[in-house]
Amino acid sequence: MCGRFTLTTADYVSVGQALDADFTRSFAETYQPRFNVAPSDSHWIVCLEPEAPRPAIGLGTWGFPSSRGPMINARSETMHVRPTFRDAVWSGRCGVVTDGFLEWSGPKGARQPYWFHRPDDAPFVFAGLYRDDVNPDSGEVSRRFTVLTTRPNPLVAPHHDRMPVILDSRGSDAWLRWSPTARTPEAVNELRGLLEPVADQWLVSTPVSRRVSDVRNDDPECLEPVDPPTPPPEQQSLF
Repeated sequence: MCGRFTLTTADYVSVGQALDADFTRSFAETYQPRFNVAPSDSHWIVCLEPEAPRPAIGLGTWGFPSSRGPMINARSETMHVRPTFRDAVWSGRCGVVTDGFLEWSGPKGARQPYWFHRPDDAPFVFAGLYRDDVNPDSGEVSRRFTVLTTRPNPLVAPHHDRMPVILDSRGSDAWLRWSPTARTPEAVNELRGLLEPVADQWLVSTPVSRRVSDVRNDDPECLEPVDPPTPPPEQQSLF
C-alpha cells in the first residue's frame, strides 16, 4: 500500500527537467514542496493527452471516489479486471510526481515512520491511473488518480507487503505511450511487465520524525531523520 508520499524538490523547473515533461501554467504558479501528501489531497500527475507530442504535468486529486472513501491504490495484478479501474488501464495511465513514500513499522502505539527515497532525493514517478469525473449539475471536470502497487522489494518487505510501482524515465515513457490495438490478455501481460518492483538499490530508507504521522503536518520537520528504534533484547532461554 502507498498511503503517504512526498515531493520535496525546491522548485518546479527542476521537477519538470527531471521528468522531461512540460508543465501547465498552474504548475508554475502554484507549485510548492510537499512533505506529507495524504489521500484526497490535490497533487501533480504526468499525463500524455491524446494528440499531444509530450507528457505534461497537471493537477489531480488523490483517490478514485467510492462509497467507502477514496480508493488511493490499485493492485497492478488485478487493475484490468476491477470495475473501478479497468477502463483507466486502457485510456487513463499517468505518472504520479513524487520523490519518496512513507511506511510505518513497529508495535501499535509506537509505530516508526520510514521515508523511502532516492539516495540523491531526485524526483521520479509512481505508475498511476486517472479518470475525469464530470459533475452533472455544474459540468465541472474533476481529475482523480490512484497509485498502482506491486509486491515489495527486499528493502520495503520488512515494513509492508506492498509497495508503489516506481518507474524510471524509460519505464515512465513506455507506460504513458503504450497503445495496444486490442484489449487482449497478451496486451495486459505486456503492460504488467512494466510494473515490477524497483531494484533494491534504487531506494534508501530513512527513519523520520513521528510528526509525519499527523496529516495536518506538512513541513520539512516531518522528514527530519531520527535514530532507528532499538530492537528489544533477545529473551534468554532458561533451558
